[in-house]
Amino acid sequence: MSTLKNRNFRPLKTIVLYVILFSLALAGILYSEWQYKEIRCTGIIIKLDSENERPLLGKNDINLVITNEGADYFLDKPLNEISLRKIEQRVKRIPLVKSCEAHHDFSGKIIISIKEYSPVARVLRFTSGESNQRDQYVTQEGKFIGTSDFFTPRTLVVSGPFFTQNRRDLRDARGKTLIPLFEFINEDDFLRAQISQIMVAADGGVILVPTLGKTNIDFGLPIHIESKFKKLKLFYEKIIPNKGWNTYSWIHLKYKNQVICDY
Repeated sequence: MSTLKNRNFRPLKTIVLYVILFSLALAGILYSEWQYKEIRCTGIIIKLDSENERPLLGKNDINLVITNEGADYFLDKPLNEISLRKIEQRVKRIPLVKSCEAHHDFSGKIIISIKEYSPVARVLRFTSGESNQRDQYVTQEGKFIGTSDFFTPRTLVVSGPFFTQNRRDLRDARGKTLIPLFEFINEDDFLRAQISQIMVAADGGVILVPTLGKTNIDFGLPIHIESKFKKLKLFYEKIIPNKGWNTYSWIHLKYKNQVICDY
């Protein structure tokens, strides 16, 4: 009989234990909520994550955006009256910002973590006959994000008729083909040092302008990228040492299985 009673009480003990644990958890949440309402903002901390040599964004300018140019004063304001979502939305409107997350700690500090884009190229708009348009950095996704007043990263410079007609990004079918070309050059030390500018024709054809020598490189459409650059490196390794840097005006890589040089 005693064993049977113990068996009957076990489920009840379990239920009571769960009720106690739940009550403690609820009390903890309510206490935290009460404490949160009492905490006031003691300052804003901006954490900027950048893959660039130096950040493209300035913390003072970010702070102006966060505070709506000083119109919103957060210091000593109760945290429960401050919208972290609104702060994030404001910061995300900055074109150079890739992501933003805001949270607070129990000392009253609002911590804003910002990650900025690392551009793969810079479009020179004035060389495309659109002098009233700003230059644009290009992201890996083909997005145009404007430029920075704080730092000019060393990146590919691109221009040409392809970027006329107020092109807003490189996310269409033709524009996307340029991104792998930019990335391939950026990831190769020799190519990054040797290619000073990329010119893109209206039809998407590419001309590479070298840093050394006067030989312009007719790359053709940005396809078969790896095989074309293998031919270019062979040109520099085999032909330049014998002919010199300024012998040829053009080298054509767009033809299959051959390299054609023009004087």
